[in-house]
Amino acid sequence: MTALDAVRATPGLEAYVEEVERRLEAEVASHPGLVSAVGADALAAGGKRLRPVLTFLSSSPDDDPPVAGGVAVELVHMASLVHDDLIDGARVRRGRASAWTEHGVEAARAAGDYLFARAFAGLAATGDVDAVGVLADASLCLARGEALQRRQRHDPDTTIESYLERCSLKTGKLFEASCVLGGGRPDFGRLLGIAFQIADDILDCAGETIETGKIPGTDLRDGTPTLPLLLAARDDPVVRDAIAGGPLEGVLVRVAATGALERSREVALDYATRARQALNGAPRRDALDALADAVVHRSS
Repeated sequence: MTALDAVRATPGLEAYVEEVERRLEAEVASHPGLVSAVGADALAAGGKRLRPVLTFLSSSPDDDPPVAGGVAVELVHMASLVHDDLIDGARVRRGRASAWTEHGVEAARAAGDYLFARAFAGLAATGDVDAVGVLADASLCLARGEALQRRQRHDPDTTIESYLERCSLKTGKLFEASCVLGGGRPDFGRLLGIAFQIADDILDCAGETIETGKIPGTDLRDGTPTLPLLLAARDDPVVRDAIAGGPLEGVLVRVAATGALERSREVALDYATRARQALNGAPRRDALDALADAVVHRSS
């Protein structure tokens, strides 16, 4: 049994994810029109639903499953992908045309806003003011992380610390919110989110589109300095030049030749280990531990 199989075998998880999926469809379809149709396309593209899974696994088996929280974090995640693709000019998402490519810039921008609105409307309907605050803080961090990424673009002198800050803002905080909306474990969520992002960045240099939702090499083409690119740039001036906007041909091969992928994987594993260390007393510790393993051992 793989680590992911162990997670999926958690009692009640399959039924929870099915209910989250049903509620996602209902939220997106709640106001029919163009933006709803664009949102439905984004929903149909699928995804791991990892954030709702985190929400479930962070909850107590004795309580009702936190469906509203799982739906809200997934809608925010979907909204951020629609906006990110628009900002980055990405034409493909999960093997399909991205929203702006299929429907136009204005429709995609409005659809992302719509998904954000549905996330907060659904969570506000529960009357849980604290939960709304948690999601609002995570959404603000997403915006801050995107702004930081814009500033780092084509900058091979980006520090590893600044890169990790970006990972924490763009990925870690929503993972953290997913856990908090389930009932706790914020440190586990934040650290796991950073590990997940590093693993994603490794796959972008050497992986499959099905794992990242992007065409491999997207970060290099966009000039986004990721951990494997930054580590490789220290050893290879051709990689450094490519990050800065120079020629790209053969650069991913050179990145692999420096050993940067293996060194990046070690960093991801370290963050996953630190996440596990934050699980003392967690009611579903075995499943959360298996999830941490699955996050950093995704197939390339």
